[in-house]
Amino acid sequence: MPKLPVAERSLDVEDALGLSSGEIEGEANRCFNCGCVSVHPSDMGVVLLALGAQVKIAGPGGTRTIPIEKFFGSLRNTLEADEMVTEIQVPQPPDGAKQTFFKFRLRESVDFPIVSVASVITIDGGVCQDARIALGAVAPAPVRATMVEQAIKGKAINAATAESAAEAAITGAIPLAKNAYKVEITKTLVKRAILA
Repeated sequence: MPKLPVAERSLDVEDALGLSSGEIEGEANRCFNCGCVSVHPSDMGVVLLALGAQVKIAGPGGTRTIPIEKFFGSLRNTLEADEMVTEIQVPQPPDGAKQTFFKFRLRESVDFPIVSVASVITIDGGVCQDARIALGAVAPAPVRATMVEQAIKGKAINAATAESAAEAAITGAIPLAKNAYKVEITKTLVKRAILA
């Protein structure tokens, strides 16, 4: 950032001149395209994914409604220029559905999750009829855990089913060098969500 020469500085004049609009835009674009890895920190996004929510978006071209899973991108959401979210539609959960949300964080106060799990599981006679399970803080967007859902559908909800579903939750997981601890946390939270 350009600075004012020492001879021209005073208490009434800023010594740092700041960046131009073009320079600011260039820096922002560099950040958005750096290829770094980040995780989605939202609690609500994970819950809305498990609930099967839809997002209504309005813009100059009219309105459109999309499933919440299509809303999230890896670094940006799907909003185009001059669009805004006007409504979030959450369907009524089916009869017999139980909803849970678990979040592991380092502090008990408001904090970003290390891992979170949201679930909507429909049980009849102790057997899972349907399930929607979403994971948070494990990828750049909330992730639908379809392998977990398939592992419990049509099965009795018990410790053995929860254990095999937790293993399904981490199938194909590729932790980074310093966050492999998330694998065990994910398994534990998935088990808790199923057994809750």
